[in-house]
Amino acid sequence: MTIPRFIVVSGLIGVGKSTFTKKLAELLGYRAIFEPVESNPYLEKFYKEPKKWAYPMQEFLKSRRFAAYQFAFWGLRHDEFPGVILDRSIQEDTVFSEINANMGNIHPLDWQTYLRGFQDMQAFLPEPDVYIFLDAPPEVCHARIAKRAREAECGGAGVPLDYLKTLHDGYMRWLALIAPRVQVAKIDWTDFGTPTQVWEQVLGMLQERSRFTRSLVGP
Repeated sequence: MTIPRFIVVSGLIGVGKSTFTKKLAELLGYRAIFEPVESNPYLEKFYKEPKKWAYPMQEFLKSRRFAAYQFAFWGLRHDEFPGVILDRSIQEDTVFSEINANMGNIHPLDWQTYLRGFQDMQAFLPEPDVYIFLDAPPEVCHARIAKRAREAECGGAGVPLDYLKTLHDGYMRWLALIAPRVQVAKIDWTDFGTPTQVWEQVLGMLQERSRFTRSLVGP
């Protein structure tokens, strides 16, 4: 089994991705790359007026996440980093965009434009070695968002619980879609664990799948 060097940490808003990404990167000595929350000029506007700001925000995020993904991949390819951990990736950005399209926050024409751009970018996006999906009920994530009281998320209407529930359903569909072609480690994050515990769990999952794959092709 090859030790993963290109890792993506995924999960609902408020699940604790950024904190976990930072701690896991420190444990492994990897480069952590965080999603653009503080530098996102649309976030607070989106929560107040989603129908006006959903599409430009998703285009902004798609661009920033594409750049982050390319930075991570080329850094690994040229051995500038021993490993990279991305706090959310461009691939799962489609989960958010599709939900907003289904909710009527993104016009169907804009949704098709978004998809065409994403499909063009996808040709330059190799799959990560593993997705670590931190899974917690939407109600738990909603409470964590309130506790951290990030201004953009709690100002105006904030992050509605129904939105988190819809997002969780969208993530479950996305995970089922990517599972046949990429390694996914789904971790129960209802109660926080330690990076060491998670890493051991991830390596155990990958080792077990490696044994299963070898058994299909012979000893």
